[in-house]
Amino acid sequence: MKLPEWAVREEIYNPGSDRDYFISRSLLKIVSILTALRGQGLRPARPIGAAPALLAALVLIALIALIVMARTTAFLWAVLAGELVLLCFQPGRPLRRALGAALAASLFCAVLVAPSFFLGNGRYAFLLPCKTFLTVTALMLLQENLAWHELTGALRTFRVPSLVIFILDTTLRYIVILGQEASDLLTALKLRSVGHNPDKKSAMSGVSGILLQRSQRLSQDLYEAMCCRCFTGDYRPYEDGRKRRFSPATGLLVLALLAYVYLFIRLEGVLS
Repeated sequence: MKLPEWAVREEIYNPGSDRDYFISRSLLKIVSILTALRGQGLRPARPIGAAPALLAALVLIALIALIVMARTTAFLWAVLAGELVLLCFQPGRPLRRALGAALAASLFCAVLVAPSFFLGNGRYAFLLPCKTFLTVTALMLLQENLAWHELTGALRTFRVPSLVIFILDTTLRYIVILGQEASDLLTALKLRSVGHNPDKKSAMSGVSGILLQRSQRLSQDLYEAMCCRCFTGDYRPYEDGRKRRFSPATGLLVLALLAYVYLFIRLEGVLS
């Protein structure tokens, strides 16, 4: 049987080169966020002697308030010394994340206040990037050492409605689900992108549209599941069932806060 000419003719197809930098960067960013969020869920339980999340949150709020009210660099140096001690006990990857976020925030703040150096307010303008660095570092230390469910559970003490806490926890879970869906869609788009695509907006709008439909379908399924389970709005925080007594870590945290309050009063001259 003789094949037709078009069937035996050799095909020579050289697809034009195209850039998929945006797709690759978006995919890597989504994967990094998913890794961080899943690391929160896979984090091992803290020991019984660890300080409670509520006390850690209160100490953080008080420390941030003292940093904001500071008017000299002496107290800020004392806070920096304490944070550097805590950073020394962090593993390599959390240490890199904390310092990277703090340095990026302080650099952005320094760019914003740079014109004030030329207006004669250089001394006070220097304090703002320093305070930003210390505040972000303290927040990153809290985030790296406490799981999300512990932080949301501590919100009940501040009289936050249980429905708000339920929305926060549900949002974090569905960010992971939709992030995985976006990662799969971007991977499929990259594998199917052959040659030059002159209409990249159409491809990305398709990914966004599928994610929107997926999120609507998930929200409807969640609503129906809550109705079937007779959800009345009572959302209790996660409890591991272990008794948390007064521990050395709790006492050390309280003593550190009292020491910083004393340093703030003496160095800032509050009572003078």
